[in-house]
Amino acid sequence: MNELQNTYIRNQILTMPQRLNKELSYENKQFNKRSDYENIKKYIDNFLDGKNINRFLVLPGIRDVGKTTLLFQTYEHLLKEKGISPQNILYFSCDRLKKMGDVDIFEVVSSYCQTYHNSIIETVNEPVFILIDEAQYDRDWSLNGKLIFDGSQNIFMIFSGSSALKLSYNSDAARRLLTLPIYPLTYSEHLKLKYKDFENNISKPLIRMIFDGEMEKSGELERRMLNIYSNFENYDVGEWKHFLTFGGFPSSSYQNTNEIRKKLINIIDKVVTTDMSNIEGINDDTKYLAFQILNYFAFQNPGEVSKGSLSNHFNVNMTTVTKVLEILEKTQLIFHIEAFTSSVKRTTKPHEYFFATSSLKHNLSSDVGNATLEDEKAYMGKLLETYVASSFHDLDEKSDISYKTYYDDSKKKSSDQNVDFIVQRGDEKPIPIEVSCGKKDKSQIQRAMRKYQSPHGVIISNTTSNIVRKDNIIYLPPEIFAFI
Repeated sequence: MNELQNTYIRNQILTMPQRLNKELSYENKQFNKRSDYENIKKYIDNFLDGKNINRFLVLPGIRDVGKTTLLFQTYEHLLKEKGISPQNILYFSCDRLKKMGDVDIFEVVSSYCQTYHNSIIETVNEPVFILIDEAQYDRDWSLNGKLIFDGSQNIFMIFSGSSALKLSYNSDAARRLLTLPIYPLTYSEHLKLKYKDFENNISKPLIRMIFDGEMEKSGELERRMLNIYSNFENYDVGEWKHFLTFGGFPSSSYQNTNEIRKKLINIIDKVVTTDMSNIEGINDDTKYLAFQILNYFAFQNPGEVSKGSLSNHFNVNMTTVTKVLEILEKTQLIFHIEAFTSSVKRTTKPHEYFFATSSLKHNLSSDVGNATLEDEKAYMGKLLETYVASSFHDLDEKSDISYKTYYDDSKKKSSDQNVDFIVQRGDEKPIPIEVSCGKKDKSQIQRAMRKYQSPHGVIISNTTSNIVRKDNIIYLPPEIFAFI
């Protein structure tokens, strides 16, 4: 390290305890903690109890999704709850280091061990915590993490950064690290951050209701939800609509809509122009194609998209389209779902693509005025469909149980007879899902239930304010489903 970088590291160790209150509050209000914090804390506590298997955590996530705040909250936990000395906790950001010279995480940690512990990495004899933000600015971050991991069992590391981290794993390091993706906020997490911390004791019974058809506790769920809302001060009755259009990111809890809109557009811009630049073979033409595809998805109704049709539409070869789609998925801006059919046929079917949050779709669409041209109910229905898709997608990613989401391929889309989604837990019977803002014909879901021999179906719609079951169809209000 050069002298400027040494000074930066020294200042980090000296000033971090004093910075915590400023970094973890807004207008003197302390930030509440999201569920990811409890997960991280569990691994730290296990490490301090001598269970040191998972001591290299990697937190990739879209920019501004709250990863830095998680690192500061982790620092606070170590300092105030575990009594770890500030000298034994090193937090630094690789983007700051890069402004002062080349970034080499292994070199920084080696220098830190020498200066503050009078040892090399291999001889550190007490628990040390390395919290690194924007780790992707070290191109060899995963290899350097592996070397530190192999060098000492007394060092616990958390590497956080943009989703570019997922694009540059070292194969050897992959066996050492544990990836904990940080996804955009759910609605319940948004409410926790904006209003008041609470236990989401609705999610698990809600999942059982959707997949098992259990209705016995529907009244209890509604009472629990009312109890949660009754404890909020100054609750905005338009919060759900605000969340669909601007939510998913912690800043939406306290910034105005103009600030949020600029930030969301900037997130997309930075992912394409900066994160994609770290990938070999990416040039300006490829980035431009990425912007074109994202805009295309923003303007379209959710539906099947073949790589061949995109290739023809943008007049580029299919190999390039495939590469861009794969990269955009790895950056966590978008994800896809496949057709509900046999695994062999599924490989030949087009995909349906969704944004990670409805707010990304809304603000990218609004940026060129497209959102104002549609009927409001129909438009909000599209945003709700995006949120439902992302909720089931994240449920699968976060759970030890397989929760797969598919689109209904049994009829042509033009016939308007397909349900929006087919969800399946493990090898159980599939459950058809319909989504709407406004009255919904139940003929599609009845047809799907017969077709797939489903025990029940689910309609997520604002036509009812309560959970209702009629003819093996469960009607769920969107604001209740959002607690999944």
